[in-house]
Amino acid sequence: MSGPDMNHTPAEEALDAAAAWCVRLAEGELSPAEHADLQAWFAADPQHRALLDDAVSAWRAVDEQAMSPGMVALRGEALEDLRRAQQARWSRRPGRRAVIGGAIAACFVAALAGGGLAWRASLPDVYRTTEGERRIVELPDGSRASLDAATVLRVRYDGGRRRLWLDEGRAKFSVAKDPLRPFSVAADGKLVVATGTTFSVERLPGQMRVVLYEGHVAVLDGEGARGRPPPSLKVDGAPAERLLTPDHELVASTTSGATVVSATDPSRAASWESGQLVFQDEPMDLAVERVNRYAREKLRIADPAVGRLKISGVFTSGDTRAFVDGVTAVLPVRAEPASGETVLRIARGQSDRGQKKISGAGESSAD
Repeated sequence: MSGPDMNHTPAEEALDAAAAWCVRLAEGELSPAEHADLQAWFAADPQHRALLDDAVSAWRAVDEQAMSPGMVALRGEALEDLRRAQQARWSRRPGRRAVIGGAIAACFVAALAGGGLAWRASLPDVYRTTEGERRIVELPDGSRASLDAATVLRVRYDGGRRRLWLDEGRAKFSVAKDPLRPFSVAADGKLVVATGTTFSVERLPGQMRVVLYEGHVAVLDGEGARGRPPPSLKVDGAPAERLLTPDHELVASTTSGATVVSATDPSRAASWESGQLVFQDEPMDLAVERVNRYAREKLRIADPAVGRLKISGVFTSGDTRAFVDGVTAVLPVRAEPASGETVLRIARGQSDRGQKKISGAGESSAD
């Protein structure tokens, strides 16, 4: 991606970048370096994902009207507009509608250069949930994805492949059986492949987790080079899929390469679908990550020692106050309100206080 234009405002640069990423995604799969650049661009501003979605939606609209007489007549104009845009910036700040119109033209011209407007073959559908929202998505082949709060899932079906990318959060998949079309979910450098089964994938800081409820999956290390399957993850020298039987969970570190498979309670593992957060000796840093998926006012761990504490308990998702009250009642932790967040710190003189099971706010119905 090109660097910023000194005569362009940050908002205009972001809109330009969204259109450019739309074009690049249309050209084919991203290289690992390009994928890292895109993730960094997303991380720089929460609005960047929405801007890219706008550009993709613009392309969708162009695709649907590609052969209409009016659209055919606009092809020459779009090409000329793009040439003018490359020679000089706007003399005044354009409105959002004008810039998105530019994204349409840019994506349309890129499609012409590529020989057609088959965007569905190159751009994934994007499904997302916000804080506190859960969603069930019916996929084209009859598979179903249940999205946890604060989750981003990209889906692309093309030819003999069903490919998905979990960019944030957690999702549970009920996969329609189709042995000739593997169903793969990529998450943080790992790949989960199935033909027909039920499993969940979750991204946490430094971890990727897979819970297998029924069937069989293979968990691979990376997406592999074109034409070459990636190697299987191994646990104590054995392929992970040999150990990942139903009612087991795989936890793969994304920083050290360590992988662990252990038995899990399937009802506890799926409790988030019914509006519960169930923790069993869970490190506080991971528990807070999950609580924050449902919280508008976030929790922040200020002391690393707090993150290492273990918590057990049942809470209603979205009831952040009950979680904070429970934690501060039985753990050596104090909560301090700050601007738009609550900060968790070790309580002075209580670092050796014993830990107890926390009783949460009870069950709730799914949204």
